[in-house]
Amino acid sequence: MIGDLQSCKKDDLKDNEIVSDILELGKSTYGLDYAFLHYVALAGLFPPKRNILKNWTHNEEIFLNFVKNEGKIGIEHFLQGLILYFIRKYKGDLDKYAPTFMKKLVDENIISDKFLIGWYEKEITLDKNARTRDKKAEKKFRDLIEKFIEWLKD
Repeated sequence: MIGDLQSCKKDDLKDNEIVSDILELGKSTYGLDYAFLHYVALAGLFPPKRNILKNWTHNEEIFLNFVKNEGKIGIEHFLQGLILYFIRKYKGDLDKYAPTFMKKLVDENIISDKFLIGWYEKEITLDKNARTRDKKAEKKFRDLIEKFIEWLKD
């Protein structure tokens, strides 16, 4: 599915209806849950050649709909997908964008600073039952955004 998204034409990637159709087809074909769909969508839509910071606004609606469809746990799954995207899929290639992207998400009220700080300080635990849960990746991501979190706390 990641390859399906990456092989789309540039203009098709900006069309959320086309992207949603691809994701929904994959969801039903492979029995994916939203936790995993966040990761697939992030990795497929934003490879290193399609900068997540520059292109997020084109596809933001897809992720907001995923979160909305899941309710309270949706934001946890979104964060889990982001962690896997930055740490597992594009390990090292996109590290420099992680703090700036997290700031963008906080500034746009997609992720609250309270939630992010709570997760960072381990007061909030992400969905333990999700297939996308990866404690080692979470630790690495915490290290990656440490300076941003310190700035956010001040």
